[in-house]
Amino acid sequence: MKIDNKVMKQIDEVRYLATENTWRYRTIIRTMYNYYEKMKYWLYSEEIYEQLKKNERFSDYSEEQLKNDLDALVTWKNLIAVADTTKVRTVEEFRNRKFRYQLSTYTIEIERMLLSLENMTVENNASLEGTLVEKFCAILEEHREIIFKEDKEVYEWWKELNKRFKELNENYQDYISRFYSPKTEELMKTSEFLMFKENFIKYLRDFIKDLQLNSYTIKNLLTSIDSSEVDEIINKVLNHEKTIPSIGNTIKYDEFVDINRGRFQSIKEWFLSYKGNEPLVEQLIDNTNDMIRKITRFASQIADKRNNSANRKEEYRKIANMFYECSSIEEANKLSSLVFGVFSPKHIKANENRTTESINSSIYDEPPTEVITKPRVRGYREKLIKNPIVDKSYKKEQKLKEIMEKRKLESELMGKYIVNNEIDFANLPKISRKDRNILLRWLTKGRISRGSGSKTEFGRKFTIIKDKHTQTIELKCEDGIFVMPHYILKFEEEE
Repeated sequence: MKIDNKVMKQIDEVRYLATENTWRYRTIIRTMYNYYEKMKYWLYSEEIYEQLKKNERFSDYSEEQLKNDLDALVTWKNLIAVADTTKVRTVEEFRNRKFRYQLSTYTIEIERMLLSLENMTVENNASLEGTLVEKFCAILEEHREIIFKEDKEVYEWWKELNKRFKELNENYQDYISRFYSPKTEELMKTSEFLMFKENFIKYLRDFIKDLQLNSYTIKNLLTSIDSSEVDEIINKVLNHEKTIPSIGNTIKYDEFVDINRGRFQSIKEWFLSYKGNEPLVEQLIDNTNDMIRKITRFASQIADKRNNSANRKEEYRKIANMFYECSSIEEANKLSSLVFGVFSPKHIKANENRTTESINSSIYDEPPTEVITKPRVRGYREKLIKNPIVDKSYKKEQKLKEIMEKRKLESELMGKYIVNNEIDFANLPKISRKDRNILLRWLTKGRISRGSGSKTEFGRKFTIIKDKHTQTIELKCEDGIFVMPHYILKFEEEE
């Protein structure tokens, strides 16, 4: 849409509607408009003043004030002033000549609009009839044949299509806004609302059904319409518009095409998803379902309120007789527990896991949960549990025995694999997994210690030597072949 200077410029003709002396200016204009309706277009200031003085608020109004107000209205282009020179004979009479005043075209249209607004009554005859969607769908189905018809028929079809869509959209908007108005909400809280609740819900459900049935067809039709077909229809509409006689109105091609394309795009967005946004028809269905839920909820609240306020005199009398017939206070207490329940219950919440996930399981069918309560006092401390000293000498002896056996095995290993005070991993025979772990533990201790040396569990010192000539060796083990660098553990002589 192109915004020209006409849209952005200030309208002087509406200044009299919102200024300090608006009440005077509006009265003058309305007086002249009443004469205009009677086909008296030109008025002298004396005629205007005579009519104003009939109003009590103009009792102190002077002709000089009227002259200033008329001059202001002329400046704002609300009035057209023409000097009356028909009876002028002298220069003095020319200077004091009278003026006749006429309403400008803009002002006449503004007053017509104001009268429409003043007399407008808020009527909301909106409805959610399924026929609105059916009629729109039927007209849209004609697009396949209408494109081959004359410009006049295309023009009439296009106007009817836009009219039906506008009617559907306005009815939907008005009906939804009316339903969510405070007045309707207050009505739904009254008992009278229950009388037509069922019909109301049936009405909404029928509309949803008709909307869903027809919206699927409309979606397929809109999807099948190509943009070139829309442009051809708009061009035919424009061609017919040009043939209609119109004084002072020139049709701008770009603006006309842009407006009508926008109208068709609005129709598509009403029924089809656009840029990831949900179509309005889906929102309408959701809103209608929400209305049904809201009606049902209010009706349920009204019914509950009615039941709660019912006369329970007979029930109270029956309970009183039951207490009167009790033979002892213990029996009366038992009856009280059934009728009134516990007077001062204590609710204890536990987060223990249930033994079953069945929704039909009763709390009496499950094991109880023990909850230890603590007093809410500032100086409370939990009692310390005193445990006696347990004799663990037997376990210590067993542990020491295991360690000594392990040391003995490691000592045997040293004598088994040490040759000339060294263990060469390249010359080792096939070893077990347990022996390999011990040797690798010694190798790791030597590598991570400073100076590449360490000592075994028995205190025998050794150093790590890495063969620079041989890169890797294969250490044969019972559980496989272990590939590693060529290391030698060099032990010191025993003293």
